[in-house]
Amino acid sequence: MELRKTQKIKILVIPIVILATISLLYFKAQSANLVKTPLLGNTYVDGELKYQFITLVLAGIVLLFTFLLGPTSFKKFFSFGQMDAPVEPVKAIGLTPKPGEGWREIGRNFAVIISVVTLVFIYFQAIRGNRLETPNLRYLPWIVVFAIANSFTEEMITRFAIVSSLDGLLANRFIYLTSAAIFGSVHFFGTPGGVAGVALAGFLGWLLAKSIGETRGIFWSWLIHCLQDVIIFTGLFFVHL
Repeated sequence: MELRKTQKIKILVIPIVILATISLLYFKAQSANLVKTPLLGNTYVDGELKYQFITLVLAGIVLLFTFLLGPTSFKKFFSFGQMDAPVEPVKAIGLTPKPGEGWREIGRNFAVIISVVTLVFIYFQAIRGNRLETPNLRYLPWIVVFAIANSFTEEMITRFAIVSSLDGLLANRFIYLTSAAIFGSVHFFGTPGGVAGVALAGFLGWLLAKSIGETRGIFWSWLIHCLQDVIIFTGLFFVHL
């Protein structure tokens, strides 16, 4: 009975995750106002840097709650994991690994396919018709910094915390769908946005949650997400710089 109560208390992470996810939208709009001191010369890059600092702290808070409410599950998933772990087939979307194929092959394939799809979306939503001013080319290295930080923050809040906290409480397919719903819905206001953005982000959320659950680690989820963020921040730089 005591074990069951301990498991059920992990469900408290869910409202924390939802609140933190909604907070990302607030901090995206208000980060420059919350930290008045300029850190970089360009207004957009400066605001983005402040946003990354603030949300990394937010991710740390969510991770702390996730650990305190379920330390065993936290330790189970908080690593790079087994990068070549077996993949549970999902015939509905044609995910049927060949004999001998695991997450090493499937993760690599999805990293390429999803990156191409994201690039197409970002090209038409942000890059086409815009160009970078020559003086702003010096800010390009920040794309990688922001991609690494942003993907870590969002993976910890909308993916790792969900998989870790719901482990043992729900069937895996429902855990992955929960992450997909939270991650997808907030992207209606993001980049890529709208209904198409929700669909793309929702699928990505499901896939990356599945990767954490099956590999017991964050390697593939963080890597694939980071690649998408490199493309997305490149598009945003074309719009704002």
